[in-house]
Amino acid sequence: MNKFKVVMSTAALCLASGSSWAIDLKSGENDYGDLKVLFKFMHVLDDAGNGYDPSEGTAYLLKAKYVSPSYNNFQAGLGLYANGDFLDITDFDLDPNTERLARGMFVTDDGSTEFQLGEAYLTYKADRFALHGGYEMYKTPLTTITYSTIPNFYTLLGGTFNATENTKLGLSQIFQMSFGARSMTDFGLIGEGTKSAGAAINTSSIGQAEFHDVYKATFGNENHDTNGITVLSAEYSGIKNLKLELWDYLVDDIANNVYAEAKYVLPLKDKGLKLKIDGQYLYQGDTGSSYAGDLDFNLFGLKATLASKRWAIFGAFNSSSGDNAMLNAWGGDPAYTGSIFSRNAYRESVNAYKVGLKYKLFKNTTLVASYADYGQSDTSAPAKVLKVGSSGFVDPMTDATELDLVLIFKPRKNSMLKLFYADRTSEYDGSGNGRELQQQHLRFVGSIAF
Repeated sequence: MNKFKVVMSTAALCLASGSSWAIDLKSGENDYGDLKVLFKFMHVLDDAGNGYDPSEGTAYLLKAKYVSPSYNNFQAGLGLYANGDFLDITDFDLDPNTERLARGMFVTDDGSTEFQLGEAYLTYKADRFALHGGYEMYKTPLTTITYSTIPNFYTLLGGTFNATENTKLGLSQIFQMSFGARSMTDFGLIGEGTKSAGAAINTSSIGQAEFHDVYKATFGNENHDTNGITVLSAEYSGIKNLKLELWDYLVDDIANNVYAEAKYVLPLKDKGLKLKIDGQYLYQGDTGSSYAGDLDFNLFGLKATLASKRWAIFGAFNSSSGDNAMLNAWGGDPAYTGSIFSRNAYRESVNAYKVGLKYKLFKNTTLVASYADYGQSDTSAPAKVLKVGSSGFVDPMTDATELDLVLIFKPRKNSMLKLFYADRTSEYDGSGNGRELQQQHLRFVGSIAF
């Protein structure tokens, strides 16, 4: 039986027998909490065969998360994650000239199974305020990013306060960060060593799926002590169909990031449509001891989405300015033009465009298609990371582009099968004696949750 048959057989088995995984923690009037189990696997089907995009990898994620019942407004959560090579299918002995490991699927270099207690937190909720602390997935604009198996986690303390009916204020302190599996892709394949795609270092060098101080997570060493990241936020929804957000991320002695976003929804009820118009602005400057050196980055973005019950189309634009690329080191990707394998909007002097379509083909089947063009930036990349040389940097040669086609099948509410294809050209394509830096990547993903 070949690799694909093994994967498909496992997918069919999971989808057919999924209901037996459910665990009921309620007994009569007694509530013992909520236990959710997720099983996810992914498999690389095909690639360009040029040693640039992932050609080999079959990984799994098993997640078990327990949330306790509320007691005197307190509630606890524990999330245990396991990730590794699925059924020993992955071939780790690759030809570097024509093959590349999908390292972003694993948190270890050899695909060995790794366990992580990624979530262990306590919350307190009152009428107008809420407190939380511990190990968490922290869902904010600059700490949320696409993940494959194990995600990024943060050690933090924080709270929110409902100042008025329509105004929410927030304050959090991040002390540590844990890099997930895809952080290797964020740094290497997506970021191409430019430090601008969600991870600024080769995260395997410090250890993934384990918590590190913010300075070490940024620079890969522990030369200095910092106070982590202070996050201030304000959200306002007092105007009909409009939501405003303002976030400030003060990374002690490294950077200050200010992010603002406006979201407006215009219902077109007579046509059965809805028009969404979003705008964003991101600023980064250096601060304190300036361990990162001088930082000066601005990003502006607009996005318009027209949607019905069956389909949606959108167009997006981002423009960056300033003297540097963004030091995007802490797992964030709010830019409207981000793609599966491209986040070039965070590089220096880029005008990026993206258009997309989402269409419901059948009751349980959806097609998602998008195309993005990223204007040639002013950001150089390490030749070693691109494998076009052993030292020095290379300059952009062309515009970067990416075409993504995704077919999603959901046979039931909590199960999903996904087939996606990405055709991408790096802006460094042709650098290093004409080295081809292009992708034609086909991947299969399946998941089931309870």
